[in-house]
Amino acid sequence: MNPELEAHLRRLVNFPSPAGVATHIIDLARDPDIEIGKVAKALSLDSALSTKILRIANSPLYAQRRKSENLRQALVLLGLNATLTLALSFSLAKSLRSGKANGISFPFYWRRALLAATAARALADALHHTMAEEIFLAALLQDVGILALDKALPDLYRGGEVLQHDHLALAQIERQRLQTDHAEIGGWLMRTWNLPERLTVAISRSHTLELTVTTDPALLFQRCVALSGLVADLFLLDPEQRQFAATAQSAQRSLGLDKMAFGRVLATVGAMIPETEAIFDTDLLAKQHPELILEQAREVLMLRSLHALREINTLRAVAESSNSRALELEEETRRDAMTGVFNRAYLDQVLSREFDHAIRHQQPLSLAFADLDFFKGINDRFGHQAGDRILQAAARILRGHTRESDLIARYGGEEFVVLLPGTDAHVAQMICERIVVAFQNTGHVIGSDNARVTISIGCATHSATTPFSSAADLVKAADQALYAAKMRGRNRSVPFDREIPSSLAARLA
Repeated sequence: MNPELEAHLRRLVNFPSPAGVATHIIDLARDPDIEIGKVAKALSLDSALSTKILRIANSPLYAQRRKSENLRQALVLLGLNATLTLALSFSLAKSLRSGKANGISFPFYWRRALLAATAARALADALHHTMAEEIFLAALLQDVGILALDKALPDLYRGGEVLQHDHLALAQIERQRLQTDHAEIGGWLMRTWNLPERLTVAISRSHTLELTVTTDPALLFQRCVALSGLVADLFLLDPEQRQFAATAQSAQRSLGLDKMAFGRVLATVGAMIPETEAIFDTDLLAKQHPELILEQAREVLMLRSLHALREINTLRAVAESSNSRALELEEETRRDAMTGVFNRAYLDQVLSREFDHAIRHQQPLSLAFADLDFFKGINDRFGHQAGDRILQAAARILRGHTRESDLIARYGGEEFVVLLPGTDAHVAQMICERIVVAFQNTGHVIGSDNARVTISIGCATHSATTPFSSAADLVKAADQALYAAKMRGRNRSVPFDREIPSSLAARLA
């Protein structure tokens, strides 16, 4: 950058910089030993920011398994890094919007910034990128250099409201007059604000879109940001100016997304617009509804002729029929034939996936191992058909006293497992005790007799304070807690603690 221009920018003491909360969030992000409590305390200093974090945790943008009732639950579900990044996005957006424009249209600037951020998030999700929140932030801030230059050089963008609709022409004028552009200025600003280097690089290169497919996460990060502005223009510009086909080709050559995948990205952006507008209190599409834009996109990208449309509809009908039957067959293989809950093989698959998810996102994962008390006596006294009906009733009780996000599986015989994703030890124990009481209060009519079957439960939780090295160790711990429940008289729930293995060994000895 021109040293004279840099010095001029540094003299702009009134240029919006990160507010106090944003600065505090940046400091927290650098702390390797950051705790949820510290983050929650920092966010609670800004009630509006806390509300936005809670709202976004429950929004379609970041769909989660269960509703977050408070800020701490939102932190657990989103994860520390994602929460800090989103909080920084909101805080910086609030700071930057407090400025006053000279030659540009502030409303158009913010509509493009938010649409680009939304598009970047959708692209990152389509690629299953692990840094979707940081990509969102980088795309949100990629044009912040325009605000700085507009403040530093009031005459630079005279008549810029029209020029803003041609982003490449705007950058070309900057380079002609300043030998730099707002992307480089934005990268410089990120460094002065001490933001992560990957954000700085992505913003500096936001005008450079490499058209060679790569699997490098760092390069994909940069390309999602660079492409996001072009996607935003598809929603902002007049119909005759939209370059759907060219942008789709760029997406395929840079990110490996074919036209169908890119069409799904556009549909995702359209679906996210209402929530983005509500969270950031901004109207993104002043003139047209997303549905009209997406209809035009479908026509350009996929429906070239009536013949093509008929072919697609026919293939879709065949595919849907095949997929429907395949799903039915797959569902049958997942279920226990007698009780209707999931079987052990499917439990093993889900448990492995959820355990990896819990470790990767630093979230708790609880597992309850349950066993019907004295079930052999039921079979001996009333017969195996009565025992089968008791097992079916047990499955109904478990389904009725757990949540939709929980997974119930028959482990074998009269044993069941309840998997509780994103659930800490306290909540898991409450659920287990609720199940125990439900079994106590349920009678089973068998002929002229009325039988009552109780249940014993052992529960173990993987968390930061009680980590397990593998999913198998988590199951083993829950099984040991179940054994302890039986040793203590059955008809109860016992949470695992580190003393249980030694106490069981002493009893066996």
